[in-house]
Amino acid sequence: MIGSNLSRSERRADARAAGTEGKRWIRSWINVFRCETEARVPADEARLGELIGEGEYTCIGKSHSYNGVQVVPGVTAMMMREGGLKTLAYDAATETVRVGASVSVRDLKLFLRDEHGRGLHNSGNYMEQSVIGALATGTHGFGPRAVMADSIVELTFLNGTGQRVTLKRGDPDFAYVALSFGTIAPIVELVLETKPLEPYVSVSSMSRLSKLDELKQGSIAANWAVLPYTDPDDPVIMLHALAECDKGQEPSAHPEAKGGSGWFAKWFLKRYYKFDRFLPKLRRPMQRFIDWLDLKQSERVVTDPGDLDYLYDPKPGLKENRAPSITRGLFSTTYTGYNLAFFVPLEKAPAVVKFIIHEADALRDLGFYLKGIISVRELPGEAGPHFAANARRPMAAIDLFADPRDYAWLERLQLLVMQYEPDTRPHFGKSALGPHFRDSLGQAHLDRLMDIHRTHYPQGRLMFSERVRAMLDVGRPLPGEAAADSGLVG
Repeated sequence: MIGSNLSRSERRADARAAGTEGKRWIRSWINVFRCETEARVPADEARLGELIGEGEYTCIGKSHSYNGVQVVPGVTAMMMREGGLKTLAYDAATETVRVGASVSVRDLKLFLRDEHGRGLHNSGNYMEQSVIGALATGTHGFGPRAVMADSIVELTFLNGTGQRVTLKRGDPDFAYVALSFGTIAPIVELVLETKPLEPYVSVSSMSRLSKLDELKQGSIAANWAVLPYTDPDDPVIMLHALAECDKGQEPSAHPEAKGGSGWFAKWFLKRYYKFDRFLPKLRRPMQRFIDWLDLKQSERVVTDPGDLDYLYDPKPGLKENRAPSITRGLFSTTYTGYNLAFFVPLEKAPAVVKFIIHEADALRDLGFYLKGIISVRELPGEAGPHFAANARRPMAAIDLFADPRDYAWLERLQLLVMQYEPDTRPHFGKSALGPHFRDSLGQAHLDRLMDIHRTHYPQGRLMFSERVRAMLDVGRPLPGEAAADSGLVG
């Protein structure tokens, strides 16, 4: 799945191309960044080692990025998710799982659940992405151990000559390589911590931002969506909070709305998502109407321990197998809109959201509308990898959505936030990457990462996208990039 803005013929062509070698289109999620280049599908690790010795290359998981980090024109693309590196092995003594580069998040979750009664500490909600691709770009959920890469205890990659290099947690270079956003590749295997399957109390509430702390009291994980065209000073939010079943206080929740307005509110909300998706000009008046209704509703669910997707959809089964409810629809805009995300200090999240609401509303006369929600996922802990979002302090992931043709406005909003919050850190698959992130990532850490890269890839064949190259300030634009081909840079 690349995105709904591909034509039907393009989608069919991409589906036919899966698993084949030769000239193919490589696309970012939603197709904003794309190029046609040579694709290779490594059948095994030995073949992969041969391929990376042949010339310039990059590694592709499932193109699950919005910012084109995997799209490098004129460079051979190793299609790792489509290859034969399918190692899956659980070690009961250490409660860890060994995973190969062609294994998807779905495959891993099913293997752990069905054969060993185990699960991941955290993951993103797109299950077709490769596990290793998800880890390399900082994929996260929310709550404890939110960043997937924080669960890595060992990894193995091939260096520039195709030789295996294995690093373990505690090794000097490990915290850099565990989340290196593609500067160390191909990673062929890794070992992840797992956890027992367990139920949670899940409460989905509709209320106001001013009630956030009250609503999530006692929870271990919180994800909230803000309707950006409701009251800018106290917007309507939809909160999804998780609490442990056997201890601690359950998250508080407002009661169901009562009376005639409550019945009408339910009827309206069931139909809101379809209107929001297809009629963006009605987004503001509909959300103003929701604001006027001043709804306070909640839903309490005890999650199924075997549910693969409880973080994003607590009801049993996968959300893709059922029609969307209002909460699920609002949290699942990625098939119809461009997504840009970045991380801000957790305590600043409400202020950042209010700032974005004011700035976005001021752009309405130019035809720009945020799509549906501003999503906030809370990452309350601190992670080990140096380039994890919450490597230094608790953070919140701010996700913004817009129609694909309007994605440049999202980049403008990101830059405005960074102007006032210098600790803003990038999401490596969703942020508009560039030199402006160097300070928050730490120049000393970036320099160390590039030292590690040059040590293992002195041949210079592992290539970066133009966005990563500019952020790291290494090399020059490659042939196939407009800046190089037009003669703008040498």
